Amino acid sequence: MLFASIDGIEILVVAAIWVVIFVPGMITVAKGHIILFFAGFFVAGLIWLIAALRLAKPNSPWARRFYEPEKLERSRRRYPNVDPAQPSRAWLAATIGFGLTAVMFAAGVVDGATG
Repeated sequence: MLFASIDGIEILVVAAIWVVIFVPGMITVAKGHIILFFAGFFVAGLIWLIAALRLAKPNSPWARRFYEPEKLERSRRRYPNVDPAQPSRAWLAATIGFGLTAVMFAAGVVDGATG
């Protein structure tokens, strides 16, 4: 069996690492911070924790879904060069970034729960 040597606590640790690192990465992408998303790969996702707390770009899926008009206007003032009508390419970046991670994991470059 593939996971016969992994006990319950190891599964919990791996799940916690995924939640702490990759959920902020997904929020970073949803907020439209593409450069910060790719920079997060170099420092084990620490930048994602900061970027997830930052104001989203006005054309991002996060801003369109969760921001009320006041906060959306604040986002437009902070990012004046971003056209809110232009669709975000954040999901393309997420597909590339997380796809590369999956390929590296499958190739053994990134070591998972096997320690």
